[in-house]
Amino acid sequence: MADPVISFVIERTGDLLIQKLVFLKGVRRQVERLQYDLVRMRCFLKDADQRQDEDARIRNWVSEIRAAAYDAEDIIEIFASKVEFIKDKGLVTQLTHYPLKIVNVYKIGKEIGSLQMRINDIADSREKYGIKNLGEGTSTQGEELQRLRRSSPISEDTDIVGFEKITKSLAKELLKGDKNRRVVSIIGMGGAGKTTLAKKVYNHADVRARFNCRVWVCVSSIYNHKETLRTIIKQLNPITNELLDMLEKMQEQDLEERLYKDLQDKCYLVVLDDVWKEEAWDCLARRAFPDVNSSRVLLTSRKRDVAVHADALSIPHELKTLGEDDSWQLFLKKALGDGANAVCPSDLEVVGRKIAGRCAGLPLAITVIGGLLLGKKKLMSEWEKVLDNFSAYLSRSQSDAGAILELSYADLPANLKFCFLYLGLFPEDSVISVRKLIHMWVAEGIMQKRDAKNLEETAAYEDVERLCSRNLVQVVEMTVDERIKSCRVHDLLRELAIRKAEDENFFQIHETRDDEISAKSRYLAVHVLPWDTNYFGTSTPPLRSLLFFNVHDYGENISLSFGSFRKLRILDLEDVKMYSNLPEGIGKVRLLRYLGLRRTSIGRLPDSFGQLRNLQTLDVRNFHRVIVSNFIWMLESLRHLYAYKVECDSSETGDLGG
Repeated sequence: MADPVISFVIERTGDLLIQKLVFLKGVRRQVERLQYDLVRMRCFLKDADQRQDEDARIRNWVSEIRAAAYDAEDIIEIFASKVEFIKDKGLVTQLTHYPLKIVNVYKIGKEIGSLQMRINDIADSREKYGIKNLGEGTSTQGEELQRLRRSSPISEDTDIVGFEKITKSLAKELLKGDKNRRVVSIIGMGGAGKTTLAKKVYNHADVRARFNCRVWVCVSSIYNHKETLRTIIKQLNPITNELLDMLEKMQEQDLEERLYKDLQDKCYLVVLDDVWKEEAWDCLARRAFPDVNSSRVLLTSRKRDVAVHADALSIPHELKTLGEDDSWQLFLKKALGDGANAVCPSDLEVVGRKIAGRCAGLPLAITVIGGLLLGKKKLMSEWEKVLDNFSAYLSRSQSDAGAILELSYADLPANLKFCFLYLGLFPEDSVISVRKLIHMWVAEGIMQKRDAKNLEETAAYEDVERLCSRNLVQVVEMTVDERIKSCRVHDLLRELAIRKAEDENFFQIHETRDDEISAKSRYLAVHVLPWDTNYFGTSTPPLRSLLFFNVHDYGENISLSFGSFRKLRILDLEDVKMYSNLPEGIGKVRLLRYLGLRRTSIGRLPDSFGQLRNLQTLDVRNFHRVIVSNFIWMLESLRHLYAYKVECDSSETGDLGG
């Protein structure tokens, strides 16, 4: 999959070209040429994306395209906002500003020309790196990931914990007397133990006795209908050279008919492990699986939608992560290798429990890390080394747990990849307000292509649901009308988001006081403030999102020069104690769409606020009043105003609070 950030930004640049066409007179052809050049460059991204791990030069090449795509979007939006601002003035003001408009057209023409030269240079350098056109290269990355997921019912894990109750429940459901073919589904995030649980059910004594025909097939995300049919037929018949030759020659329809006949007189159980797409189920169920003899299908999937599609009358069994006690027991079995008799040496218990805690209840992670410790000496220093470098050990283990989790990310469309990466900005174990998240995504422009005007919030909420349905995001709280109110990201999936974001230079997280702000950062999350009150110093990164988290104990006023951040779309200062009022310079951030000032102690918004014509969401929920001027009526894009008490200092307007 080509770099999702670049693909998405190039699409948005095209959207901007359509939306701002009326303001781009004089530079329209240059902008269209710029869009064409970016689309042309995207044709080479697939091959480059697959080879970034091999060559730092190729990573840098992709990074240069990404920067160019972002710069193109910024140039168009900034220019359009300036022209739009003049256009909304009266005739006299427009005439007065006409020379300024001519200057702006000249400046954007030069900037686009310079950017096109950059893109041409990037295009010329690709041949030097051996980067091929879309479709010319071959990739084995997807196939390698799929090999990690191949499953068999033969090798059952005897060390499993916490699944006894649900195993009995699933077996009981398979054994119900319903004459029709029914589907029983197990869903959960990657590594939750779906396949392991399915094996226990498949090999359960009562299940073996009930079904005279049992078949197991791993479907996987790269679905091959013919190969799946052949795999099932081979399990139902003695393997002979004649059968193998016949299966290779048979067409898809012939294979479906052969499988249907093989199953027609049997009470069968088919396990479809790791189903990703509804189409895979449709191909098998509607044409190859007869509805006979109380037969059953046991299906595992990371996606709730797939399970519901297979049988709307059957409620999917959702695998949650293990609790603390079960996690510890599984960890002991894997790390010490003594099975049910595993006892942790007293000097290792504290660090051992910390390692088990880092696995956040995910059986796959516990199994991988435990197996790694089994091969090491039982020394405090060895276990502490694993704890201190947990992510590195997990990602480079032989089972490659990181790659198995990455399958869920790889299956996402570009816009959902962007949404998932954005979640990595939030601190570990954060409970994230869905309403706030939606406002941020809309402000970032993630939804603008897919839905009509004023429906962006609906589209954003649907994307939250999709990520939850795919088990990439966990629901924390629901509203009374059964909507998702808050959510969180599993620690290991957050680490995946951070790793992918770092690979793609998507964002930066400031987690220690010594971190340096990159001059190339577009998205910055500040989890720890530095000692220096002049936070950015001389650095002026082209930030689009600047988010502060959990910095309420900082004792100094933060110095932010808003004139340096004119590309900001999102600024969230929640809980940052601003001991002075918001500077007048905020009016220069004209692309700003989301401003969070909750619990910031700010008492007044400056008059320059009226220049924020693109502002969509303003959150000023403080414990005391916030004074504003008449500018509040000039914020024509404002959709959401959150406040406990807002007062206008003009007697004409009165109290806006509530």
